[in-house]
Amino acid sequence: MAALRPLLLLLLLLPAWRCGGEDVEVLCADSACYTLHRNESTWKNAQERCRDNGGNLAPVRSAAESARLRELLATARWAGPAWLGLALPRGQCVQPQEPLRGFSWVAGGEPGNFSEWASEPADTCVSARCASLRPPGPHGPGGWSDRACRNPLPAFLCKFSFQGMCGLLPLAGRGSVTYSTPFGVRTSRLAAAPFGTLAEVQCEGGGRSPFAVCKGPLAGGGFAWHPPGPLCPVACGHLNGGCQQRCLDGPGESPRCACHPGYVLAADMASCVPEDSCHPNPCQGSCRPLPGGFECGCEPGYALAADGRGCSDVDECESGPCQHQCRNIPGGFQCHCRPGYRPAGPAGRHCHDVDECAQPHACPQLCINIPGSFRCACRPGFQRQPGGDSCLDVDECLRDLCPGACRNFPGGYECLCPPGSIRDGDGHGCSPGETIPNSIPQSSSIIPQISSIPQSSGITPQSSSSIPQSSSSIPQSSSSIPGTAPIPWTTSIPRTPGMPTGGLGAGSDEHSADGPRLLLYYIVGSLVAILLLLAFALALVACRKRAAKREKPPAKNAADNYCWVPEQPESRGERR
Repeated sequence: MAALRPLLLLLLLLPAWRCGGEDVEVLCADSACYTLHRNESTWKNAQERCRDNGGNLAPVRSAAESARLRELLATARWAGPAWLGLALPRGQCVQPQEPLRGFSWVAGGEPGNFSEWASEPADTCVSARCASLRPPGPHGPGGWSDRACRNPLPAFLCKFSFQGMCGLLPLAGRGSVTYSTPFGVRTSRLAAAPFGTLAEVQCEGGGRSPFAVCKGPLAGGGFAWHPPGPLCPVACGHLNGGCQQRCLDGPGESPRCACHPGYVLAADMASCVPEDSCHPNPCQGSCRPLPGGFECGCEPGYALAADGRGCSDVDECESGPCQHQCRNIPGGFQCHCRPGYRPAGPAGRHCHDVDECAQPHACPQLCINIPGSFRCACRPGFQRQPGGDSCLDVDECLRDLCPGACRNFPGGYECLCPPGSIRDGDGHGCSPGETIPNSIPQSSSIIPQISSIPQSSGITPQSSSSIPQSSSSIPQSSSSIPGTAPIPWTTSIPRTPGMPTGGLGAGSDEHSADGPRLLLYYIVGSLVAILLLLAFALALVACRKRAAKREKPPAKNAADNYCWVPEQPESRGERR
């Protein structure tokens, strides 16, 4: 064993030689060590350096891990940016809706929901982008920022994971310890040493320099130095031999530490802990004492970490407990519904559609609820206004839907049927009705009297089976135009059986309903006929006047004073 000791020391020191001259700061906690390397390099070269020593560029998967890296930068008094293990390969696009914005950890694993972007990364799909960490300072609160991976930075952060850690190596006397870590860093500033670390002790006063190696796991769990120490032994009379409670020495024996009743030696073989190893609680969660050790447990929503003491959050969203969207939180999760839905069921895991149409004034006219939203519509006879939800009236009369006149009104139309037709029940068409004669009904109260054309106004009532007729001519009087032929004028109106008359009020229900309209047609027709007769009479008068002007005698001349005597026959008895 003594012959192998120098060889073991040489193997453990080889990685340290690879970092010769490099300024490295180390922080070890739980089951991982983080290093800050002050060496200018591109992102690719920094990742290769970390991988050569058994790690990767540091990920930041939780707030606790972010706090450790900030502590490391603060201890090193580093205020500049340093590469992280977060990158976006070329050909992949930035995803603004994701926590990591489409980037991924070079160490692999789930991306997680934790993010700490100080500024949004550049929106690109064609160039590789890598993330760096800047500590808080005068420039701002710090956080992640992206940049081109080929641009060098003055520092980078690495992470190395291990099964467990050993505490500080106990020393009985004065001395110094130099730790050579498995990831190639030699330092004397370690609060915990990872499994496989070699500790070289330099005791005051010279003499042999002892070595110790962090080994484990032990039978009761955890990791411890071998030999356990304390190193640099001194007599129990000096500083109690480096022991916390009792120091025992005997003839021919090296000093050793012991504890009072109720306490036992800790893994460093110098300090003492209560026999109930759960007081104080060495676990992050709950602790259950066992013979020779303890067992750690975690609260619901957390799982026991690899070191057997810590607790890590469980991502319940991986099992898909929510109907729509799931957000993982420390120790649990939250369900969220998409817009247009509301949470329902236990813990709001299900989502029910929201009926937007139940809200007042959701739409101007009609509202149609659809899953997650709603749609506005218009009643028949209206159409949507382009670019809005308001409804405009449709003028159906522009499409010639009626055989005759058409009247448009908001939301519909109606046909105005000509005489002889009956409007349909819905008002959108006309049907043939009973035949109505073209003669114009006349009564003393309807037909106006014209002074220049005297006319008989009496109408002899007749039964429906007879056709009354009476006529009178226009008499010649001093006020009439000379030479004008008398114009016959019919004052009685033939009446067809079943035809309604103004004074009798008889007829079917259909005629009664259309009576006012038919009466208007008759009045208009009577006026048109009278105007035509009057125009004809005026034209005839004008023609006769022109004829009379042409027949006037010519003007008198001088010859008009002479009388023409007929030639007398010569007397036969007269001779010359």
